[in-house]
Amino acid sequence: MTAQARIESKISHLTPIMAAIASTNPHDADVRALSIDPARSVALLAPAGSGKTTQLLYRLLACLTVVQRPEEILAITFTNKAAGEIVERVTGALALAASGREPAEAHEKPLYMLARLVLERDALLGWNLALNPSRLRIMTFDAFCAQIAGKMPIMSGLGGGRTSDDPSLIYRAAILNTLGSVNDESIPSVLREALEAVLAFARNQFELLVPMFTTLLTKRDQWVGELLNMSGDELSEALREIVETEMSGALAVLDKYDFNTCWSIFADASGVHEHHSWAAYGRVDMTDEGRDFARRAAKALLKTDNMIRSKVTAGEGFPAKEALTSRMNGFLGSLTGDPEVDKALILLRDLPDPQYPAESARMMEHLTVILRYLMANLMLAFDGAAAVDFPEVAQRAILSLGAGVEIGDALLDEDRVCHLLVDENQDTSPAQYQLLRCLVQAWEEDDERSVFMCGDKYQSIYLFRGATVNLFTDTVEQARFGPKRLDVYHLRVNFRSSPTIVEWNNKVYGSLFQGAGSSFVPSVPFRSNPGLVTVEALQSSEAEAQRVVQLVQDAFREDPEQSVAILVRGRSHLKHILPALKQAGIGASGTDIDPIAECAPVAEVVAMIRSLWHQADRTSWLALLRAAFVGLSWEDCLTVSMGHEVIPVALRMSDVQERLTLDGKARVNRLVEALDGVEKSSRSDELAWKARALWLALGGMSTVDQTELADIKTVFKLLGTHTATGDLDNPQEFFNALTNLYASPKAGVVQIMTIHKSKGLEFGTVIIPALQKSGGSDDTPLFYWRTINGRFFMAPNMGDQDAMSPESRLFKFLGSRVKADHRDELERVAYVGFTRAKTRLHLTACKDVENEEAGSSNSLLGSLKRVLADEFVEADVDVIELDAAGGVPSKARLDAGHYVELPTDCFIPAATNEALPTESELHDELREGEGDDHKAKVEGIVYHRVVEMIAKDGLEKWSIDKLLGKAQAVAALMRREGYPIRDIPTGRDRIMKLLVTTLQSDKGRWILSKHDEGGQEVQVSGFRNGRWVHRYLDRPFVDAGAYWITDWKTGDCPEGVEVEAFLAAIAARYRKKMEEYRAVVIEAGVTLPVKLGLYLPAVDRFVEL
Repeated sequence: MTAQARIESKISHLTPIMAAIASTNPHDADVRALSIDPARSVALLAPAGSGKTTQLLYRLLACLTVVQRPEEILAITFTNKAAGEIVERVTGALALAASGREPAEAHEKPLYMLARLVLERDALLGWNLALNPSRLRIMTFDAFCAQIAGKMPIMSGLGGGRTSDDPSLIYRAAILNTLGSVNDESIPSVLREALEAVLAFARNQFELLVPMFTTLLTKRDQWVGELLNMSGDELSEALREIVETEMSGALAVLDKYDFNTCWSIFADASGVHEHHSWAAYGRVDMTDEGRDFARRAAKALLKTDNMIRSKVTAGEGFPAKEALTSRMNGFLGSLTGDPEVDKALILLRDLPDPQYPAESARMMEHLTVILRYLMANLMLAFDGAAAVDFPEVAQRAILSLGAGVEIGDALLDEDRVCHLLVDENQDTSPAQYQLLRCLVQAWEEDDERSVFMCGDKYQSIYLFRGATVNLFTDTVEQARFGPKRLDVYHLRVNFRSSPTIVEWNNKVYGSLFQGAGSSFVPSVPFRSNPGLVTVEALQSSEAEAQRVVQLVQDAFREDPEQSVAILVRGRSHLKHILPALKQAGIGASGTDIDPIAECAPVAEVVAMIRSLWHQADRTSWLALLRAAFVGLSWEDCLTVSMGHEVIPVALRMSDVQERLTLDGKARVNRLVEALDGVEKSSRSDELAWKARALWLALGGMSTVDQTELADIKTVFKLLGTHTATGDLDNPQEFFNALTNLYASPKAGVVQIMTIHKSKGLEFGTVIIPALQKSGGSDDTPLFYWRTINGRFFMAPNMGDQDAMSPESRLFKFLGSRVKADHRDELERVAYVGFTRAKTRLHLTACKDVENEEAGSSNSLLGSLKRVLADEFVEADVDVIELDAAGGVPSKARLDAGHYVELPTDCFIPAATNEALPTESELHDELREGEGDDHKAKVEGIVYHRVVEMIAKDGLEKWSIDKLLGKAQAVAALMRREGYPIRDIPTGRDRIMKLLVTTLQSDKGRWILSKHDEGGQEVQVSGFRNGRWVHRYLDRPFVDAGAYWITDWKTGDCPEGVEVEAFLAAIAARYRKKMEEYRAVVIEAGVTLPVKLGLYLPAVDRFVEL
């Protein structure tokens, strides 16, 4: 560890605390201590799991011990959740310190000591943070920008307008006003010419241009300042510099391998074979001839997979047995397989000409003109909507800070910042960096103010927001931010993951980033617990889904209390996994996975809102008629729809009602009565009230669980904000806003989210499936932009042109750079996902990817193929087809005579603390064996899987010989389920004995035989006590006029206990649960007598309950 003398601060009261921190571990505790010192400005490199939030907390508390007011500290976080967490931890630390209970653990004492110092300063200066935690300025960039701009409405130009979460309609208005002005004869000729050129590019289809310009407006903070002030000459100069620099870099790589020899061979071949006549120039330089030679030579040397050839043949113009062929193959054979050679040749092949093409220059001029007018129209659209977007708030905050006055005075005195803390600095966008620079511009290097920047470049995954990792890395390399010199510290200890996971990540990313100027530093594990990393290849998506289910079950058998997460890049990657989890009875909780409008109860409410808003919306009215709280059959819906074009009119027509079924008449009368009730109310002109009241009157509350009720409340609240005048102010804005809402997470043992959403979280077990799946493809933009070698550069989309034209090559070159940035980011996205795991990390990929090549460059697997190729093992999984609920109604609905007594003011009551059984699932004790013995549980699980397979295949296909031939497969299942290796032979023999008994038993064969409406893991839904209840039945079927529900129980009869007594005990233990099964299927619509039974293969007895 660093010498103790170094662990000191100019702030003397912090030195003992820093010394305490420095004693906590031998690897990086010294830099942890130094980084909290407010007398130092610090850039802290904090890899995943390194305790970054704790360091930020220490730094914040240390700053509170030296400031006059808490407001002098500004802590910027990336999300509101992170800001809330830090505030909570600060107040918690202060509360613990106030209690006087000093912790016994050494690593907890520094926080206690800091909090005690803060309390002393709080009392001295009268802050009263315990009652006023809002004085802690811990906020997101967006919140801070809004605060700055709002405090100076004249300087910022932001006077009272709201910030729109969905500005798409504002963008659309500005775009259409700009493009539509082409028909205005009074517009300047330069604008008309520009519009005509761009419309010609889009074949005069406005709707093709709207999404392109929308994307540009969304990201305008990345280009507006550069593009609108950039001349054609500057573009040409930038291109020339880029070509020269890039070509020099490529040749520097190739010179290491004496590629001049290769060029000479091509030149010699030009005089022998017409195929190589292009190679007469024979050298690579910046002349037109030299660049053309380089382009053609690189193309000849590269295969279609962009890797250099290992040899040439007659197909490449080098016939066998010729001296030139031998020379070329000898040269190629001397290369060492350096991937940098491939990259250099690709660059030479794709490099554009150094002269900016005339057509591209004209198109950029046209786009610049249009974008200037578009920005003006956007400002008008903001004014018209009395709203702005987040990029505009940020830009106006920057303007307010730098509007020709001293930067420090731009803020009100009480808001002056003395200590700036920035979390997740690697995700900061250029505009946000500019704002931070404005804040510190007037600071001096030796004053008492400080900067603390914390980040990890390997967790930079927000490129789509313009957060380029080089902003952070440049700051670290320069060790300076504005006037402040930064001490750069690197944390090394990983407190999160097991040594197995830490070391695996070190190996993968150490290999991935080696030799490319990487600053990757291996982490040191703090924990000593065992861990597991698996990388598996599956044959199909269905097999992969089954494997995910098994991995989840494995994790909970290992530790029932641990957290388990399934992380994906996109929602579509869960297509097969979610049904498989449901089939297995595993509850899943999705975070921002399911759009709220796709939740069935919410969709029914939205259909009701649309119906009330527009009487002639037949689609919405029919959806309302089918809703669970109305419940018309398809037959009655058809009758109503044929009665009159306007559905609410048809509902009241006597001839229509006469043709309805008796059930339909009762339901329609109930609906019409409720409609008349809300229509006759004095508040009938208030759409939000009317919709809520109608839903309540129809019993909507009785058709949802608590989670669904929360989602519906969200919809009604949103409707209220869009109906200030009673009716929808802007219907499209309301329905657009709905599409941006996600359903509340349901209670579930497994958490499911995107990798981006998982950032900052940790889980005991992490499963990342579908590694081979590509992300969504981006539409081709109007122009690409990027900073290359410090120069901002742009290339326009020229549409359908020859692929080898200068314009096309320029656009393709810059586009390839932009796409390469996204591919590089995929490596970091994978890193974020891999480092969420504490104990188990499971990666899976499958080979049957539809319409895409497995492991494409736009997939996690494609980005990591070089380092994961040797990690994969084949996983053999039995695919279990998903069963339909045979004979059980899938559409549950309220009784036709359901009556609701409305609250007098038609409010939605607050949720009670009573636990609702809706969507709860019974513990699958069928698979647990008897008692808490782990081996017995595994034996029950494996037995259960095999009998499921037998029932699915058909009993007639399974003989005793075939069953005995599966002994090795049974042993493999046991290993996968975590059965102790040394005990597998004994356990396998017991399971095989139970299975043989089952196949030889009359009752066992009866249960396994094919029956009417038989199935495995059948879900039934019933409406009980005013709520929906869902249950999973293991082996239900119809036989001899009865609906049977059977269970398998694999426990042994204890020694010394009579079999009859054992059977009576088992029956008593499971009777209540089986009776609940009976009640649910009856409520679900089963009209046959329901019988219950347990089969116990250990004693070959069947017990009817």
